Amino acid sequence: MNNLFLYLIFAIVGMVGMYALYKPQVNKYEKTLNFSYMMLPLPYILGLYALGSVAAFFMSENADFIETLTATRVFVPLVLTAVIYAVGFCLSERLFFLVTIACVGLTVWLQPIGDGNAYPELPIWGLQLLIFVFACVYCLGGMISNFLPHTLLIPQIMLLLGLSMMSALGAAPLFVAFCSAILIGVLSGYLSINFYEVKIEIDNAAAVALSYLVCSLLLFNSGELGLPSCIILTSVFWAELLSAFWRRFFVVRSGSLAENTNYYLAAQVLSVKALVLSILRVCVVILFIAWFQLYAVNGYSLVIISLFVALWLNGSIGSPNGGKRSLKEINREFLADLKQSIAETKEVLGKKDKDKE
Repeated sequence: MNNLFLYLIFAIVGMVGMYALYKPQVNKYEKTLNFSYMMLPLPYILGLYALGSVAAFFMSENADFIETLTATRVFVPLVLTAVIYAVGFCLSERLFFLVTIACVGLTVWLQPIGDGNAYPELPIWGLQLLIFVFACVYCLGGMISNFLPHTLLIPQIMLLLGLSMMSALGAAPLFVAFCSAILIGVLSGYLSINFYEVKIEIDNAAAVALSYLVCSLLLFNSGELGLPSCIILTSVFWAELLSAFWRRFFVVRSGSLAENTNYYLAAQVLSVKALVLSILRVCVVILFIAWFQLYAVNGYSLVIISLFVALWLNGSIGSPNGGKRSLKEINREFLADLKQSIAETKEVLGKKDKDKE
């Protein structure tokens, strides 16, 4: 009960703190329409999170980590988040990507993978390499979901709730739950100001930095037995990335990746409230699968299933009539779209082979 009380305190302080500090800046912008660096949201998000994570490090007993938590693992991600964000303003996109990849690599390298290895059949270096690749794509992919703050932040807030759930069940350290709570509060405070009307957007550099910050919490579990559940919590992101890639290069063959995501298409026909509720429904299903994974016999089956479920559910809300159809109709249309996409892909590949001849 004491831990639950502290968790709620972290979340409430994060939300109230973000609202109290950031709301005056938004009001100032609405009155003058003169934008300044003081109105950027990430410095407030990072500052409040840094205070909360440092407090959590000294307040919580870190004995529930399989591998001892060190101050370096806590403070380095805070510094690297600021580095990623600053570089996003100063350097070219290519250098920004390289710096982000380097920061992710350092963060992965800092995580000890020993007795808590969830995939003992893999060599340590192999698991680290896989985590590094996944983390890099997840962080840089933050830009794909950033056409609306809601589509970027709602899945991340639900992911953080999933980490909190894992901690309550003993599958993630308590420190991770407290950090998740402060970040949930801060992001909710930002969304409460920009829910029905986006007054100040999150820029792409901030989207990548924020995705890295969330990812750094996931990486705390890379040496813990709950790693497969953490992978499942990212299923919504992977489903959106794969769907966007499929449409961009095999179906529509135009536009950016962001413009080919299910959530972008849904945002064209749904109200903000309906879009958020649809995303929440998908995330809740993924949370249940992550919970079941804690009791699964292996770390692969439900990870794969969660990806297909996220693809299916996200595809259903990407349609203008997604909220008006039955589950049977959604399933039938999903399979029909999949067959059509495969047929179109075969046709394109066939034309390329003929051209080569």
